[in-house]
Amino acid sequence: MKKIAYIYQTNNKWSYAAKTVANGFRNAFIDRGDSFSFFDISKLQNSFWPAEKLKLISFNPDIIFTSVDNIPYLPLNRLKSTALVLWGSFYSPCDYEPQIDTILKKTKQVLSKYSSKHNILIWSQHDELINERFFSGYQKELGLKVIQLLHCADKTKYTEPLLAPEYDFLWVGNIGHRLTTYKSFIEPLKKEFDNYLEYTEHNMINPETIESRQLYSRSFITPNVHTEAQIKNKILLNERVFTSTMLGGFQICDNLLARKYFNDDELVIATDSGDFIEKTYHYISHPEERIEMIKKMQVNILKNHTYFNRIDDILAAL
Repeated sequence: MKKIAYIYQTNNKWSYAAKTVANGFRNAFIDRGDSFSFFDISKLQNSFWPAEKLKLISFNPDIIFTSVDNIPYLPLNRLKSTALVLWGSFYSPCDYEPQIDTILKKTKQVLSKYSSKHNILIWSQHDELINERFFSGYQKELGLKVIQLLHCADKTKYTEPLLAPEYDFLWVGNIGHRLTTYKSFIEPLKKEFDNYLEYTEHNMINPETIESRQLYSRSFITPNVHTEAQIKNKILLNERVFTSTMLGGFQICDNLLARKYFNDDELVIATDSGDFIEKTYHYISHPEERIEMIKKMQVNILKNHTYFNRIDDILAAL
C-alpha cells in the first residue's frame, strides 16, 4: 500500500477541472487500496500556518502529486524518500493563449536542487507535439523524466446512458477564456433549444453535484467546446471529453484532435454552428444511435483512458 499526498488549492471554486482531476486520482488510488490525503497549497504557502506542513510531514507520503509551481513551498528537506509527480507548466514560453503559464526561474532552481535527492516525474496532458516543443527542456536542461498523461475519466463514476433524457442539452464550463467558441457554438444552441441546463463561472456547480444528480445522462447532448487556440494549435483535449461520456452523456465535440483517440462511431465532432445544431437535432431524434455511440466510447475509455491507466503509467515511469 502506498501513501499518496495530493496537493492543490482545495477551496478554489473556479476550477471545475482541477477538482474533477483531483477526485479522479483520489478515487482510483483508494480503489487500489492505497492511502490518500488532500493537502491545501494555500496553507502550505502561508508561513503563519505550520499545521499543514506538519500534517504533510507526519503523513510521510510515498508520492506527492502537485503542480511544479508548488515545489518551493514543500518541506522536501523533511521528506527525503518521497517521489514527486508534478503537473508541469510550459518550460519554454508559449504565446498561444493568455492562461498558459511558463515555469519560473526560481522553480527551475528548486527542481535542480532536489533532482538528485528525489525521484521527480513531470507530466503533461498536452499533445505529443506540444510536449516536444514546450516541455522537453525539463529533460534536456534539468535531466528530469517527462511523460504525457492525457485527461481521462473516473471509472468508479461509470453511469449507464438513458434512452429518453429529460433535457435537450447540458453545457458546463467557464466562458471567459473560450468566449469565441462559446458564442459560436453554445449561444446558437440556446436560441434553438430552450430545454437546457447551463453552468458557468456565473452559475457555478460542483462536479459532485453533477454526478449525484446524473445531469450528463439526463441530457440528450453534452456539447463540449475548447478554446480557439486549443483547436487551432492542437494543444489538448479537455477533461470533459472523457468525463461527460463516462457519466453517461452524449458528447458533440469541436476539437478534431479527439479523432486521434476516438473513432467517428464513438464520438461526434462538429466544426461550425450549423453542424452543431444539425447533429443535435439528429441525435435527439435518433436515440438508439446515440446510445450505441455512448456505449462504444465508454468501452474505449474504460480500456484506455481512466485514472487507473494513468496511475499505471506513472508508476511505470517512476
